[in-house]
Parts: sequence; C-alpha cells; structure tokens
Amino acid sequence: MPNKHQHLIAAYQRLRERGEDAVLATVVETFGSTYRKAGARMVIERSGAMDGLLGGGCFERDLLEQAKSVFETGIARCVFYDMRGLGDDVWGLGMGCDGAARILLQRLAASENFHPLDRIAEAAHVQSTGVMLTVLTSDHPQYPAGYCQFLTEPDAGWPPLLAGVPMPFVTSALQSLLQQSPRITEHRIDSARVQVFYDAVRPPWRLLVIGGGDDAAPLVQCAKLLGWRVTVVDYRPAYAKPERFTSADEVCLSPPEQLAEHLDLSQFKALVLMTHHIDYDSRYLAALRGSRIRFIGLLGPARRRDRLLRHLGEDAEHLAYRVFGPVGLDIGAETPAEIAVSIMAGIHAELTGRRGQALTLKSGKVGSPPITDSMVH
Repeated sequence: MPNKHQHLIAAYQRLRERGEDAVLATVVETFGSTYRKAGARMVIERSGAMDGLLGGGCFERDLLEQAKSVFETGIARCVFYDMRGLGDDVWGLGMGCDGAARILLQRLAASENFHPLDRIAEAAHVQSTGVMLTVLTSDHPQYPAGYCQFLTEPDAGWPPLLAGVPMPFVTSALQSLLQQSPRITEHRIDSARVQVFYDAVRPPWRLLVIGGGDDAAPLVQCAKLLGWRVTVVDYRPAYAKPERFTSADEVCLSPPEQLAEHLDLSQFKALVLMTHHIDYDSRYLAALRGSRIRFIGLLGPARRRDRLLRHLGEDAEHLAYRVFGPVGLDIGAETPAEIAVSIMAGIHAELTGRRGQALTLKSGKVGSPPITDSMVH
C-alpha cells in the first residue's frame, strides 16, 4: 500500500530535532467496524500533541490519559476500547462506532533513537521491506512486553539479523510477510508464553507520470497526499523541470526509447500516460513492454486505447491486461483536480482488489430515493 507510515517518518524527524521522548500507539487487533485497522500507528507527544489518528475521535482523548503512565514508567502496555452495543456516551464523547480495538502503547525514548521509529524511517529511506515484531504480553524475562525487532525480507539480508531472535519469531514474521496482513501469534519460548504482533513494513508505492502538462500537477499532488513516491517524465525540456512539480520526488527528461535507461521501471507500481500526443503515448507504451508495472493508465476514450494497443501489434498481449483506459473511476470528474481524484481512486481500488463502489452499497444499506423537483418544497 501507499506509505501508511509517512506521518511517522515526519514525526521521527521532529522528535530527533527536539530530543524529547514520545509514545507510539499501534492498533494491534480490531473487532467489528473501526476507524483504523491493525497496523495503524500514531505518535503521542508529552505535550498532548498527536501525529496520526486511530479512532476518528472516538477514544483519542482517553488514549492521551493512558499514555501518561508509559511516559512515566517506560513500560509498554495494551489498552482495549470496546464500543459495541454501548449507549450514546462513549468515554464522554457521545460516539458509538460498533467496534472494538486493542492498542499497544510503547515509549519512544530519545536515548534509544526513538526505536522502532528509527527502523521504519530507515526502511522507507532505503526502500526495503521487512516485518516489525512487537511483544504484546509475555512471561519471558528476555522478551518483555514492548520488545521490538525489525527483520528485513530474506533477499535483503534476513540471516544476519537473526542474532538473539527466536526462530519461532522469524517463522511467524515470514508468514506475515507472505500473507501481507498483520497477525498476532502466541509462542512458547523456554516454556514461557509470549504473544507477538507482526506487521509488514513496506516501502511506499511509486507512481510514474509520463507527461508534464499542467493537468499532471494535480495528479502529482493527489498521489503525494496519499503517500506515494512520484516521478514525472517528459520528452520536452520545458516540461521536465523540477520547478513545475515541486511536490514530485523526481522529475526526469527522457525520450520514450531511453526510458528504461533513465529509470528502474521495476520500482513502479503504477503509471499514468498523459502526454496528450498519440505518437509519443504509443512510443512510451512500447517502451513498457518488458516492464512489470501492474497498472498502466491511459487518458482518452476506449477507442484511443484500442488504437494504441493495435499499434503495438503482438506486443500488445503483454500489456493489454495491465492497461486501463479511460483511466479512473466514474465520479463525474470534470476539472483537473477532480480527474486526479478519479485516477488515484481507480488505481488504489485496482491495486487493493476492490470494486470502487459506494460503501453504502457494500454494507447492504438501501439508499434514499433520488430527490425530484416534486419533492422539494
């Protein structure tokens, strides 16, 4: 997924500048309908400032109170918020979310470089994938609650990081990485019970925008807001200027035939082709034949997409199933900003295996009939 830890990295940088301890709150388990799911994290500062949101306002105020003991003792602890079947008054906030969440609170000590935030920031910087394992409850003196390790994926040097880490931890971490979902596992280590939370930490998704026209700017901004790393490419020097896309991570001048020389295409999850020039769109599309980019979005009607694919000849079969054109979801978008939202929503839905339908339909709720002129008084 996009970088769900983006706000944590920004918080880590601020904490390093200030040298002040903080508390990391992590959702480790949920039941029913909750604002965030397992793996979501937020930083709580001693001043009461929060970076992130876990309950949508349902329990944050109480969470601040619970964090005070962690600031004082340095001992990690879990808190449980059950909002199922409650009345109107939930922790004095008047909210009932019909769900429950278990949250781990652990101190981020300046003397320990705010571990584990340091590992999350490092993984994002070097674009590595790994698993964060955190002990929730334990009877083992060597692995107390709050014990935390970050293991990188096997092909990035997993074995050298195994010193002192029990093999059951490593096995479960690998399973979590393969299943691509957080999990809680209870182990027996030296006859002691140890409950561990495993959560994969992946680098942010990367988007390649080919075409540096004015309509590309809202798309870049929208993608960055969602935590993507964005690269903009254009064959025209006047369009491939960093000052045109100040929020982009990289701006590259490259003709279609040299695209693979300038960029490592294997790093990109999605691409949007928007040069607005059918010949250049065709040439860039041809340059993507050997890539494994999962989502290739095209602007324009379906007949334009079909024309581009026909021009590729036999090579089209290697790309057709990854090409989406017209790109985006049907939300009635007209302006460049609305189109950017439509495009990013379509990309996100496809990459996460969702249909992009209204949530009210997914929940089975029958919507109200449309308002007609005769109903308006």
